[in-house]
Amino acid sequence: MDIGEWVEYILNDPHASKALKALGVAASAVALYKLAGYVLRELMLVPKLTILRDVEDLHKPRKGGKIPGRVIICGGSVGGMLAAAVCADHFDSVLIVESEAWANEHGSEIPEKREYRTTSDGYQAIVPPRTRIMQYYVANFLQPPVHMALSRLFPNLPVHLEHFGLGPTLAVMRLKFRFGGIYTEDPYTDMNVKTGVPLTFNISREAMETLIRRSLKHSRPNVTFKTGTVTGFIRDGDCLGGVTVRTEATETEEQGDLVIDATGPTQLGFSKALNAAGFPVSPDLRVEYDPEMKYTTGVWTLPEHVRAKWPVPGGYEIGVLLGMTPDAVAGESRAFYLVTVEKNQMLITTGGWNGPQAAHSMAEVRAYVQSLDGQEHLPNWTWALFDLLEEHEEECNPFYADAKVGPLNWIRWQMAKDLPKNFVAIGDAIMKLNPVYGQGVTKTCIDITTLDAVLRQIPSKLPLPNVSKLFFDREAPRVEGLWDGTRANDYGWPNTIPTEGEDLNHNAFMRTWGRDVIFLGREDPNIHAIWWGVNMMVAPGTDLFSPKIVVKMMRKKWLGW
Repeated sequence: MDIGEWVEYILNDPHASKALKALGVAASAVALYKLAGYVLRELMLVPKLTILRDVEDLHKPRKGGKIPGRVIICGGSVGGMLAAAVCADHFDSVLIVESEAWANEHGSEIPEKREYRTTSDGYQAIVPPRTRIMQYYVANFLQPPVHMALSRLFPNLPVHLEHFGLGPTLAVMRLKFRFGGIYTEDPYTDMNVKTGVPLTFNISREAMETLIRRSLKHSRPNVTFKTGTVTGFIRDGDCLGGVTVRTEATETEEQGDLVIDATGPTQLGFSKALNAAGFPVSPDLRVEYDPEMKYTTGVWTLPEHVRAKWPVPGGYEIGVLLGMTPDAVAGESRAFYLVTVEKNQMLITTGGWNGPQAAHSMAEVRAYVQSLDGQEHLPNWTWALFDLLEEHEEECNPFYADAKVGPLNWIRWQMAKDLPKNFVAIGDAIMKLNPVYGQGVTKTCIDITTLDAVLRQIPSKLPLPNVSKLFFDREAPRVEGLWDGTRANDYGWPNTIPTEGEDLNHNAFMRTWGRDVIFLGREDPNIHAIWWGVNMMVAPGTDLFSPKIVVKMMRKKWLGW
């Protein structure tokens, strides 16, 4: 029977015709299902839960010209400077008020010399020039949205990277993720590819902040800096008219049309300034818990002859070498990370929950790692690297930075009533996340990209519309997943003090589901890529509950395969 006869047979046979129609209906249903999933994800979830669409507009010319007004930014750290870069593209002028004179006067260059001290326990520590920044010399873990934002805000960023010798720190994003010691390969592994892949900067907090400050000063002439401390807000009807600033000499007033709280953990607007200005802020806006954790980072400077003996496959290169995360179900509450950054520095981080003993020497690091659950799965080069470092410990001259993570909180500004129409908060002034997850700078980039999108919606005139409501309503869904996810993980440890009204079982499903997805990802690289994308903030968190993952999860639980 040739093809023509076969088609004629099907068309004339009633049973075959019914089967063909049923097949067509099924195919149409599948196509509609896929289309609906695409529309839901790409047109609704991605724009609402991520900055992947908004980030494309950063630093594009504003339609209608700049707003003829002035922005006051309280705080000149990373969040304040990035907010200034955005606002400088929308307003005539921007003033950053920063309390630390060193940052304004010397913070555009990386100091050549460092000041050290010996602690009472006998190990070497360092005196950071930025006294209010915890772990100033520790590596910043920067998910791809950071590069997406900075590369658009500062088109000359490559020039400034080369100025500081930071060119080699720009590389494809890699986690080198080990859960229970078992390695799962990253979706992107070729370090030589830098286009069409998610990128990161493998640099310290010191280098990141200095890079941003230099880039800002060289690209936004309408941004000025003032050394002083913002002590209060000035009310002007249903808005803020400016701020009061205390300097060494006196107290002055600075007028502004938009006031941004970038004071970090101080959370000036919430703690006192808004209330004092006559805008009551409910204490119930802030939810808080305490993970009761601490960690230590050893910073090693590696001479050339030590790098020449590097036992890691592929030789010495900048980036994450190993990231061993704890597993609450297995009862292991401690983490271990190896990272190389700029200026031939290597960072060794140890610590976690349940009061782990700090490691302040190579011998103590070795003992710490040998006691970890899953250490038997670590590659042999780990121990060879320890041998090399211990042999050259004296000349590498490591110093150690201890950090105790205090209470973490989220000020749910989107729930506030009667806020000034021209008040915005950025970074830790909204949400203080557990720094061990390395999401702080990325979360700040979410904030400033959201602010840019809001400012593009409003007309180029004064007075401003209700920027506060527009911003906080748009920002909250984008960061809520960060709060829920990290809190759920921190609740896995018995010493965590939960939010009032919650117990440690709150959101346990999220913790369990995430762990199960990790195990599925060991067997299916596509599922690991989904998990990776969510954790790197290049995909919405809802992807972890896609039909593909749910079906495989149910099959695994019910059928065991």
